[in-house]
Amino acid sequence: MKELARVADEIGREKGLSREVLSEALEDSIRAAVIRKYGRLTDPEVSVDLERGKIDIKIPKEVVESIENKNYEILINDAKKIKPDAELGDVIMVPISFDELGRQAALVAKQRLFERIRDAEKQVVYDEFQSKIGQIVTGVVLKSDKDNMIVSIGKTEALMPKREIIPGDYYDRGDYVRALLLEIRVVRGWPQLILSRTHPDFLKKLFEVEIPEVFEGIIEVKSVAREPGDRAKVAVYSKSSNIDPVGACIGLKGTRINAISNELRGEKIDVIEWSPDPVKFVCNALSPAEVILTNIFEDEKTIEVVVPDDQLSLAIGKKGQNVRLAAMLTGWRLDVLKESEYNIIRKERMQEQEEELKEFYEIYNLENIDILDENMISKLLEHGIDDVEKLSTASVDEVVMALGVNEDQAIVIINSAIDYLTEKLDELGYEEEISDEEE
Repeated sequence: MKELARVADEIGREKGLSREVLSEALEDSIRAAVIRKYGRLTDPEVSVDLERGKIDIKIPKEVVESIENKNYEILINDAKKIKPDAELGDVIMVPISFDELGRQAALVAKQRLFERIRDAEKQVVYDEFQSKIGQIVTGVVLKSDKDNMIVSIGKTEALMPKREIIPGDYYDRGDYVRALLLEIRVVRGWPQLILSRTHPDFLKKLFEVEIPEVFEGIIEVKSVAREPGDRAKVAVYSKSSNIDPVGACIGLKGTRINAISNELRGEKIDVIEWSPDPVKFVCNALSPAEVILTNIFEDEKTIEVVVPDDQLSLAIGKKGQNVRLAAMLTGWRLDVLKESEYNIIRKERMQEQEEELKEFYEIYNLENIDILDENMISKLLEHGIDDVEKLSTASVDEVVMALGVNEDQAIVIINSAIDYLTEKLDELGYEEEISDEEE
């Protein structure tokens, strides 16, 4: 019995379990063993004192004159030795030794103990690390290969999968490593800590660690875009007009940003000033390229950016990296054009607009209403009714006032405009349907 208590105590110290948790686990294990031996109707009392290595087990037995089943009955004389005032028919708690349970019950107790300790260990992992998800943790490398890295954090092992390791990262066994605790997964019933050094939040948390103003909340990291191990862009914002957020994050002679870059295996970090104005934010994000002009298309979540011809490659970056990171950082789709290319596109757009205006003028010109003469058209124009659509939606009083006609005549004129528009729009709709079918 003392051996079982000693084993439980040693395992508990190794796994970081409290003696209270271990005592409960051991009591439950022994209770299961007693029930295995004496049956499910037995309600044993079990108490464990790990400090003294003492385990007390008691089972209920009925006081009788003659025993038919020794597992559930005790003679009156023996009962009085335990409880002097015991009487026939009483049920008293009788102490038994662990050895009385037998070998099979002892095996059950050990198996149940290890199950309970494992369950307790799972809970310890959850309790310790659940609140640390999204934070930086430090551990010791146990194993590192081409597929993943195993890291010891306290008494728990964590996994850093290949995709979460910065390209070029290499650690020997025993090296210290910092990483973001990304999540806790359940793998085969066991909590598995997942670490990451490639996640954007790892870079964000490094800013909090290395830059006091970020840690104190004076400077806020608004967004992060990374291509791990190569280049990153970080948008920062200062709540105080007296603090330059970019300068504070870079530090004197780049000391602060260099410390972060070194942690990320030399990853080049562009610190960008965030702006609530999406156009200004995009221009900052495309730094160091100069932006001449922008056009924003809200519906398409796209911003068209025009740069000097000689800065197109600078704006786009090597293999499109600069514009790709800028788009990730700002959340906008970026269409970067060189100035000469945009000038051609602008002329084409102006021509299209002129065609649209011409078409609009042809369709909505008041001269299309046969009932109107030149004098009437001039009067309508003077009163701001300058196209057929406005005439079709004008009130009777407005037409009467503009043309000096009676109400009946005004109604006829308005209806003429409505009939014309209906007919014209029906024609256009029919033509568009035919066009779509042909395509």
